Amino acid sequence: MLKQQIDIHTLWANFLSVARTKVSAHVWQTWFKPIQPREIVDGTLILAVRDQFFRDWLSDHYLDFIRDHLNDIAGENLALDWSLDPTIKAAMVDSNEDMAGETEVLLENTQEVVFNPRTQALYSKQFNPRYTFDTFIAGPSNQLAFAGSKAVAENPASSYNPLFLFGGVGLGKTHLISAIGQQILQDRPGARVIYTSAEQFVNEVIAAVRFSKLEEFHAKYRRNCDVILIDDIQLIAGKVRTQHEFFHVFNTLYDSQRQIVVTSDKLPHEIPDIEERLRSRFQWGLIADIQPPELETRVAILQKKAENDKIDLPDEVLHFLASSIRSNVRELEGALVRIAAHSSLTGSAIDINYARNVLTDILSTRPAQISIESIQKTVAGYYQVKMGDLKSASRQKVIVRPRQVAMYLCRKHAGASYPELGIKFGNKDHTTILSAFKKIGSLLKEDPTLRSEVFALERKLDLTNLV
Repeated sequence: MLKQQIDIHTLWANFLSVARTKVSAHVWQTWFKPIQPREIVDGTLILAVRDQFFRDWLSDHYLDFIRDHLNDIAGENLALDWSLDPTIKAAMVDSNEDMAGETEVLLENTQEVVFNPRTQALYSKQFNPRYTFDTFIAGPSNQLAFAGSKAVAENPASSYNPLFLFGGVGLGKTHLISAIGQQILQDRPGARVIYTSAEQFVNEVIAAVRFSKLEEFHAKYRRNCDVILIDDIQLIAGKVRTQHEFFHVFNTLYDSQRQIVVTSDKLPHEIPDIEERLRSRFQWGLIADIQPPELETRVAILQKKAENDKIDLPDEVLHFLASSIRSNVRELEGALVRIAAHSSLTGSAIDINYARNVLTDILSTRPAQISIESIQKTVAGYYQVKMGDLKSASRQKVIVRPRQVAMYLCRKHAGASYPELGIKFGNKDHTTILSAFKKIGSLLKEDPTLRSEVFALERKLDLTNLV
């Protein structure tokens, strides 16, 4: 017996809003958006899908995801069941007839690809209309990536080619690469833009080889493409044939002054099992990183999201969220959507206590302040030096950098004073710690390799939630 009457259409709309912040745009558009909620019978929500294959795929891959998030939003334990409605498929086709750029159909059960190389505007994925430069909040943590992306969108292949965007999950890489594509198409309606993921690119290579369609594949990516945008390029690691094909796509586009943009969660030299010739080409243009946003940027992101979604969010709740969820923009926005969904379903006003109660399960997993010793041990292991080296007076370069990074992280995250840290680092003067903290802080603004190292260490320490 449900504790309250639930409007299933509101419930499902709120689920779609939450899901959009949790999964890729491709998954959301292809698998979640077509689902239609029908009714709740004896505590079971009936969801309609177009056919048995669609139902089975969702059951195998996303059943727990759908159920768990629906239960979070509803505040009740709902069971799920499916009904089949073939008319949903026809509705989807009708609604997508204006997607003239769709050039390939990847049938996930056969991996067959149908190409149409004569089409002028080319897409492998649909752009998320919310991901534009106007909706992107720029701050110190992402300023270089934002500026580089704007320059590429305004003058493709003139400013930075290739553009390599890297950063952790949920920090805005997909937002920027989508904004680039949409801006180019807005300014140049005839531009032939391909936006795809590395996973889809791999599937296309497999299908092209399997079904003897390499000529069509080459026509699409080499001859009928002015701009290529590929998300998560690190996923081609270890895939020799895919790397071979992408290498020639890269060379063809680069040599003919056509724009290449890729995103990755790693720097080029950190991607394992990738050919050196590709690694070096990624470094030909601009490498721009996106770091977890600082407090002011997190506040601005929430304000923008609340304004766009017409959520009445008190300032105290806004600052509570920005202070509590610190490493991941997607998670930050998801928390806001979750609170708003709960509020709309229950009719409750949003205040700080309400927000804290709704997010109890998320906030309870936040790590406590970490110890100086834990940071020192992790840094020593990462750089393959001894703990004693970090506390020594050695001026060897292989020791100095790890020591300064350890001092920086301890000051930033352990809540210790400069004199206390001086003692912990071999009875050094507090000015030594201060100098190291300022030096690493300054270098982080201009050295992408160091930024990547520090961010990797913060992830190892699970400190990104405390940034």
